[in-house]
Amino acid sequence: MNCETVKRDLSLFLYGELTLEEEQALQDHVEACPACRQALEAEKLLHQALDERELEPPATLLVRCRQDLSRRLQSGAPARPGWLAWLRQPLGWQTIFKPVGAVALVALGFVAARWTGPGAGPPAMPLGEPMTSQVRYLEPDPSGNLRIVVEETRQRVLSGRLDEEPIRQLLLAAAREARDPGLRGETVDILRAQPEAADVRRALLATFEHDPNDGVRLKALEGLKSFATEPDVRSTLVRSLLVDENPGIRIQAIDLLIQKREDALVGVLQELMQRESNNYVRLRCQRALQEMNASVGTF
Repeated sequence: MNCETVKRDLSLFLYGELTLEEEQALQDHVEACPACRQALEAEKLLHQALDERELEPPATLLVRCRQDLSRRLQSGAPARPGWLAWLRQPLGWQTIFKPVGAVALVALGFVAARWTGPGAGPPAMPLGEPMTSQVRYLEPDPSGNLRIVVEETRQRVLSGRLDEEPIRQLLLAAAREARDPGLRGETVDILRAQPEAADVRRALLATFEHDPNDGVRLKALEGLKSFATEPDVRSTLVRSLLVDENPGIRIQAIDLLIQKREDALVGVLQELMQRESNNYVRLRCQRALQEMNASVGTF
């Protein structure tokens, strides 16, 4: 993707109209191109200004349109011929539908006016409904608030802090469900500011253990470092030693686990030595066992 394509697609990107592949290509280009990054920021400011200037049509507009339509229909109607002349016209029976159509239009305008009168409008969507929203974009601002673009039947922008609802629930959902790994990474960056909260820590643990993207898992691990001695974190770290395919993550897991030396850890490290194929991980595991005055075992 080049600069011309990126600048052409910036509005589609902000409205969530690009495919996942196009979004990822655009984000990769913007991260490496200062000019396009500046263009994206300018586009965001433009969209924000347009959102702030969004106009709501007056409630009486549809009523006036209905009345105008009714007057035009009445003033433009031709004089009625006699019934005998009507019978002589070819396909004269079709003219019966013209006044019926006019009445239907007037009735439709009347009903619409009733629904759009003062105080009327579509019911507000409750924010406490089960999560069916898709987070497409989020941006922290200098005041500490978060702006989140949510895709439902249409996009809407919510603003609030991490400890406010529904901002918190949307972030927790985005950490598990967002299709864009870049968005999941940004979400984890924000969530790890409150790892002491039980729901946030559960989300970080689940992300660290199950997210398919190495970078996102590493961000989650950063958020868990201060809780490396807690039982739930340690059990997750032990599982990662045996199943995570990224050697860098396995080395960091070893470093965190040996902060609390216990007999059970010796067996885990000895087993890891027997099955580990990466030399760097084996070396770190061997050094950890030696620091614990434990046998390295067979390797």
